Amino acid sequence: MQNYDEILNAAVAAKNHEEYEKAAELFSQALELKPNEAKVWFYRANIYNHSLKEYQKALNDYHKAIELKDDDEFYYYNRALCYLNLGEVDLALEDYNRALKINKDYALALWDRALILAQDEEYEQALSDLMRVLELSPYSAAIIYKDLGGIYYQMEDYPKALEAYNKSLELDPYSIYAYKGRGNLYFSLGEYEKSLADYNKVSELAPADKEAINKRIMIYQKLGQDDLAQAEKNKLNLP
Repeated sequence: MQNYDEILNAAVAAKNHEEYEKAAELFSQALELKPNEAKVWFYRANIYNHSLKEYQKALNDYHKAIELKDDDEFYYYNRALCYLNLGEVDLALEDYNRALKINKDYALALWDRALILAQDEEYEQALSDLMRVLELSPYSAAIIYKDLGGIYYQMEDYPKALEAYNKSLELDPYSIYAYKGRGNLYFSLGEYEKSLADYNKVSELAPADKEAINKRIMIYQKLGQDDLAQAEKNKLNLP
């Protein structure tokens, strides 16, 4: 009969080889031997949450892990992700706050919290969180500036939104989402040619992107270029 350490090592190996069902079963066997090991509940929760998409099972395991060890920011962060998968945004926000109470410089938790706060129109805190993420994770600056652009756009602060999108695209000229964001901004401002240029770039980078095709239809219609709008519709089999 295998001992606890052998089973745990086999479970980790199975996870690393993307044998997720096997890994979950082995973690379960380990828990039968040592049911008070918080890390094993956490490992199995992550398998259920991130790989097997069995979110309720994952949530139950995160609860147990946190019951056994309530001072680990990673446990709260991953449970927040599980809550998001279940559509429980308010509970996710609570867990991001708990994670940040333990580690105020946990960049991923700050980032995710910022996006939730922006949805709730708590813009000042959302911007503060993202600016802190920019300090902590400068290597992610292109994506952070894209998200800043999105928040400024929601706030209807179009000059700052444009500045942020431009900065994002300076850092990553292949960012589809930054082109979409800036294209939407230009469309809102009635600058249809500039909007079209950005959505042309999206279609160049991702020819099958349906959002880009639909947006190009709208832009061509605004420009009075109905033949080009129809050509885009044909790509989607629209009348």
